Amino acid sequence: MIQIRQKGRIARHPALALTAAALLFAGLAGCGTSSTSAQQSSTTPTSSAPMSTEPTAAGARAGTPSVNAAPNSGPVTGSPPHPASLPGVASRLRVGSQWVNVLCTGAPSREPTIVLVAGEQDPLTKFTALQTTLSKTMRVCSYDRPGEGASPAPAAQQSLSSAAALLDGVLEAAGVDGKVVLVGHSLGGLIATEFAHQYLPRLAALVLLDASAPSVGGAIESLIPATATGPAGEARAEVGGLSSAAMNTEKLVYSGAPISSLGSLRMTVVQHGQPIYSVLPQYATRLQQIWTTGQQQLAQLSSRSTLATAHNSGHYIYLDQQGLTVQLIEHATTG
Repeated sequence: MIQIRQKGRIARHPALALTAAALLFAGLAGCGTSSTSAQQSSTTPTSSAPMSTEPTAAGARAGTPSVNAAPNSGPVTGSPPHPASLPGVASRLRVGSQWVNVLCTGAPSREPTIVLVAGEQDPLTKFTALQTTLSKTMRVCSYDRPGEGASPAPAAQQSLSSAAALLDGVLEAAGVDGKVVLVGHSLGGLIATEFAHQYLPRLAALVLLDASAPSVGGAIESLIPATATGPAGEARAEVGGLSSAAMNTEKLVYSGAPISSLGSLRMTVVQHGQPIYSVLPQYATRLQQIWTTGQQQLAQLSSRSTLATAHNSGHYIYLDQQGLTVQLIEHATTG
């Protein structure tokens, strides 16, 4: 049993609205307290396209890697974001036909590179405090997926596989050639896990912060009857937010298909410790069980995984317990 403790001020924020993201990919965010702790236990094993860059935004942070421009080929989805709307953003990269908003900080020579993958409806700026802290000793990149933050919406429907492929293209465009440590939150954790499945040799480690598990959506639909009304009925209807490209800004469609084994990848799965489903008291206990089961299933993807609970955190672990999050990432990075 490993215990990690970190004291410090914890950010507090209101509960998220009851949406598909709230139940399936974001939970209902709880408020933290003034201390941070986590208990960890080992788990049982189970079984790109041409790119170019627009000029760097004004006021971009130091330490951003330069990206060589390549000739454009084919139409580009959306216009490049206006620099004035992107304070502190280092690069606007073209990946295939898509403009993607990317921020890399820290020394480019430091490896592995930490890559932060946000949840649904969260821009890369949500990671500002965490990225600033990590960049003092590591190279860190974050990005807005198409349809999120400052990246224009994709022209076509997206899948989990294409989201992982886009991330691979982002890394290439940003000059990230070596190993990476993916840190995925919520839906971003599911995408990071799919990336690990497709590009396993690229990963040094995978850190999942209250990540969405493939089984959660179907389990919630089975729990809440189709005849439910009020908040429960709205939750059941909205939990299918990834069943249609028209129902989310990323045009992402995902059926809940399981992800295959990640072998012996170094993997840390961190789940929230504070109640996040109190808005649905009739289903709160079972919803928490569904989420916990999903976290256990994610941990079982690797024979070198650790399952941890951030006891003082709601869904946004990296906001509620930043000190703990930094420690877990550093531990995953150094092995």
